[in-house]
Amino acid sequence: MKRLLFIIFLSVGIGHIAASDFTQLIQQYGDNGDFSRMDSVYSLASKQINYTNEPVSALDMNVTYATYLNSQRKYDEAYLVLKRAREEAIRLKKEKKYTADTQKQIQLSEGIATYETAYGLWASNKLYEANKFTDEAIDLFIQIKDTARLAESYNLSGVIHKNLFMLDKAILMYKKALKITEYQKDYTLSAIIISNIAALYNELEETQKAIIFSRRIFSYPQADTLAFNDQINKISYLCNHAILLTNGEYYQNALDSLQLATSLLQENMPAGLKLYIYTNYAKALYDTGDSRSAINYYQKAISYKKQTSNEYNKANLDYLYGYMLFQATDSLQEAYDYLTEALAFYRKNPSIMLTKSLLAMAEVEAKRNHAQNSYQLALEAYKTEQKIQHKSFHDRLAGFEAELETKEKDLEIISLNAEQAKNKAAYQTRTYISTSIFILIVLLSAIIIISLQKRKVALKLKQSELEKELKNKETQSKLLIGDLNKKMTDQYLKGLEDSNDYISKELHNDVCNELLAAEVQLRQTNASQLAAQLKQIRENVRNLSHQLSTPNFSNISLYQMFNLYIEKLNTLNSLAIHPYISDDIQNLSIPSDSILEIYRILQEIISNIIKHANAHNMYLTVSYAQNEIDILVEDDGKGFDTSSAPNILTSGLGLKTIKERSNKLQGECKIESTIGKGTIIHMRFPA
Repeated sequence: MKRLLFIIFLSVGIGHIAASDFTQLIQQYGDNGDFSRMDSVYSLASKQINYTNEPVSALDMNVTYATYLNSQRKYDEAYLVLKRAREEAIRLKKEKKYTADTQKQIQLSEGIATYETAYGLWASNKLYEANKFTDEAIDLFIQIKDTARLAESYNLSGVIHKNLFMLDKAILMYKKALKITEYQKDYTLSAIIISNIAALYNELEETQKAIIFSRRIFSYPQADTLAFNDQINKISYLCNHAILLTNGEYYQNALDSLQLATSLLQENMPAGLKLYIYTNYAKALYDTGDSRSAINYYQKAISYKKQTSNEYNKANLDYLYGYMLFQATDSLQEAYDYLTEALAFYRKNPSIMLTKSLLAMAEVEAKRNHAQNSYQLALEAYKTEQKIQHKSFHDRLAGFEAELETKEKDLEIISLNAEQAKNKAAYQTRTYISTSIFILIVLLSAIIIISLQKRKVALKLKQSELEKELKNKETQSKLLIGDLNKKMTDQYLKGLEDSNDYISKELHNDVCNELLAAEVQLRQTNASQLAAQLKQIRENVRNLSHQLSTPNFSNISLYQMFNLYIEKLNTLNSLAIHPYISDDIQNLSIPSDSILEIYRILQEIISNIIKHANAHNMYLTVSYAQNEIDILVEDDGKGFDTSSAPNILTSGLGLKTIKERSNKLQGECKIESTIGKGTIIHMRFPA
């Protein structure tokens, strides 16, 4: 009834309402969330104001209305309104009968309509179409110098490229948006953009860059007394920064950030925020070895679990707490219960955490003497990890292909523009000649020659510029191909390890059995039969050795080799790898033969740790200083007594091989080990 009275009232007064008043009413009801009245106003206004009688006002009103449709997630309805608005804006610009201010208003409406179209397509997961409209919106806002909306467009472009797995392009767009927001001193939006950039760097496993960008938030000026929402934001930023510090193994710094975040918590703050902070605080404490304090903070987080609506954060809490109970306490049943809850959620919402929770449950079931369940869980974890890696590789490859396709389209556009410029120049030349002949051939002949010469020079300059731009585009394409080659090299290294596994199995299943038979034969038969059998074993070993191949590192750098090998090692379930590769290594250019020797040394060390050390963690540190590559490998395994073996580097075949390869690189290798405290291998090589 109230809505009917409102419509009647509005119908009576419609003749007295100006076009701008309709737009203001739409904004007023849209901002208040009274969308029913907003629709009624728009319906009535459309009967009075349209593109025929008041085109500029109708354009502004329709764009405003479509913006609120998008906010209601009515993307299809908004798209139709915005499509008509953009068509009308283009038509109005061509008429050129409006003042400069009106023309700017038309361009602004066109820009907003284009941006809202892109936003609706992105929300509908039509990413490639959304990307096209976002680029158009950026061009329009650049033309009218609307920096605020330009920043929003760059930010949306970053989100779209992230969803397209074009992560480098996403970071570039975010940085452009950040430059504008920082210049405008909009530090709230700047902080959000920085968080997005840091998250992308973290996803690219560039932890140091992620930490540097995240720290930038805390350099922004802050009021002495923060508003409630600002305090919540600050706490969230501190917690997110602490997570990045933990990933970079800066545990004490992470604890300092979390302690500050905890001190800012207030009683009336959301329970989900408290759960999130206490969970990460407990994890950081456990990473530093303080299990007792970690349990206390996990229990604080659990006290807010029922009040929290974020199921993902609750599942993470269940997983972390359950796994810690399994590792650090005797509460096996309690650990099993928490991990079961986490696993149930991750199975419904697959992510990398599904693999971790499956492996954790496999360990728990093994300890509960449920071997079959443990095996099934481990097998499921393996298959899940394979799917995740395949999807990740496929998504990144799709991103590279999309970027390469974009570059190819750019090259096509440049080629078409060059052809059009050439045709236009030829057409203008013919026009000049025809006109000149018609007016006066004799008097204008000299002018025609000069004009043609100028045109020729201009065309040459234009052609040179286009050729230069084409070369730049080709260079960019080669860089993309280089990135794809890196991925292919990664697959090659994995194939190499698969081959070594195959040969290992053959040696175990074939040669070792033959040797056992030879031993039995030695006891039971004469020496000639033993000689024949040993000859056969030698032939088998020789054939297997021919199957070994040497990795080819001619297409990758030392820095890439380390990262590829670390990625492969991270798939191991028996050993946790903690790497730190200095950025200075990226700038080194050393022969592929030297890279191969370093790879073989590292491969032998890792093999010894896995087979003999019984270690849980391995720490790899690679740095460069004073023209030397410094490699430090540490493990927390059982160690050995170096005092009883003064020539430890030559006493074992594997360690002897490490020494020989180090000498070949003109380097040195030192080993320090204590029983029960692990082993440290320190190597230096001239670069």
